Amino acid sequence: MPGFRAALQAGACFVETDVQITADGMAVLSHDPSVLKITGRDLLVTATDYETLRALPAGYPQRFAGRFQDLHIARLDELVELLKQWPKARAFIEIKEASIAAHGISMAVDTVLDIINPVLPQCALISFNDALLAHVRRFWQLPVGWVLHEWSAHSKDRAIDLKPDYLFCNHKRLPPGNAPLWQGPWQWVVYTINTASVVPRLLERGVQLLETDIISQLLADPALEGRGCV
Repeated sequence: MPGFRAALQAGACFVETDVQITADGMAVLSHDPSVLKITGRDLLVTATDYETLRALPAGYPQRFAGRFQDLHIARLDELVELLKQWPKARAFIEIKEASIAAHGISMAVDTVLDIINPVLPQCALISFNDALLAHVRRFWQLPVGWVLHEWSAHSKDRAIDLKPDYLFCNHKRLPPGNAPLWQGPWQWVVYTINTASVVPRLLERGVQLLETDIISQLLADPALEGRGCV
């Protein structure tokens, strides 16, 4: 949670987080099905109660040793309280597939929506699971984003049928050529990329939003100064 606060204080307009649901129905911020990386304990989130997980130091010991042992696994409702302080910021909430498999689509969606309801206009639900997104489309007026494992003719047809507001695709898994992936019933295309050399090419092709691990380089760009949402 300190990382989200720092990003919002720095003027971030968008944040993204992954959500897993514990055995007792608590939505927590976790990417992996297991908390092994961040706690050193190989426990499945979906098979473990929240209090057990909350008691574990979550400072990513393999990477940072004992520097951040005062950190613990955050809950989704804690992020909601943070978003209330920055009402112009927007959050992409990804419901992870392990929790969908363990709890079912309806329970996973209901759990998350109950929590984010106070800041619902600030949120979009995203998922690899297109059935979950179709479920959300049927019952709620909420932006959705489909995260693709790879781009193919089948995924294109499904995306056109689903009409997500956002389309996420790993640049490395796109087919060769310059097919206009960003043209479709979605509002935004979000590329996940890993090399700085890709950024100029995507910007030239009209990509509207980037998710990347070179954020520090983008933040250093003078053109981005004063673009925050505080």
